[in-house]
Amino acid sequence: MSNLSVLAFDETPRGNGGRGATEQIARLLDNSEIDAPSSLYDEALALAKEGRFSPATDRLRMLLTLDPIDAQASLLLGKVLAARGQWQESLQRLDAAQANGAAAPTNIRERVENSLRNQIQDAEEHRLRMAARERGEIRNLRAEAKRLRSDNAVLDQQIQALYKRVRLWSSATALVSGCAAALLLVAVVSGGPTANADTSPMNDADLVAMATPEVSEKAQMNADVMAATSYNYGVEMPAEPIKPIATEPVEVTGTNNGTDLTTTHTVVSGDTLGSIAHKYYGKASLWKNIRDANPDTLGGSIKLKLGMNLNIPSPTTVN
Repeated sequence: MSNLSVLAFDETPRGNGGRGATEQIARLLDNSEIDAPSSLYDEALALAKEGRFSPATDRLRMLLTLDPIDAQASLLLGKVLAARGQWQESLQRLDAAQANGAAAPTNIRERVENSLRNQIQDAEEHRLRMAARERGEIRNLRAEAKRLRSDNAVLDQQIQALYKRVRLWSSATALVSGCAAALLLVAVVSGGPTANADTSPMNDADLVAMATPEVSEKAQMNADVMAATSYNYGVEMPAEPIKPIATEPVEVTGTNNGTDLTTTHTVVSGDTLGSIAHKYYGKASLWKNIRDANPDTLGGSIKLKLGMNLNIPSPTTVN
């Protein structure tokens, strides 16, 4: 690709667009008896001796523009460029001076050539170092990418395992919820109160009588006190229709005025006055009628013993 394809030199010419300006300047200077090349050379030499290599280079380039085949100017410019460390161009100027008939000092040429080789070698070593560093960075990046891929694979496995555990727990939760809902539905459908269930509130004395067959005397006294207190304050149990419940044969032992029968109950394991009252009257709160009907057997107590025979008043006589 040529430079013209990159840069567009579309500026407008200042004059008629002709050439030969350098030759015209040289002729004008010569006709005016001005020795421009000698003046530029002497000025450049003085600047070089002062260590001002940059302006000396400018004078010598101007001189070589006017007289491109000036061997002495090429030789001096080669030395100035060598002093500035521009080895490549310095060697080119020394070659131009030698081509135009000026002999360059051997030590200067060798120094320039050695410096140029060292510069090229340093540049190559720098390039190799940069290439090695880039290769190292590439290896490190590949190793890091490999490690990240490995970590990513491990994380994927962990995520899959967590997904499985979540699905398992979701299934277990759904199963438990379904079972709980089924049990609740069964309880709602079949667990309602029966017609003979005792739904009246019970006081503390009732709870004591229903608790166990053998109750301490202190509990009996508390029950009696609570019963007396309830009576004094006019607390009455709500009246409900009594429906006798008999789940086993009973023994008839006597009659009351020819119509009210008294039943005998034998105490078995687990019996309480409350459970017996619930069995015969449908209400555990009527346990006092059984206690009062057996003064000789219970003596006003609610403690029961296995095999004890209790008289059960007829449901029509209790309230």
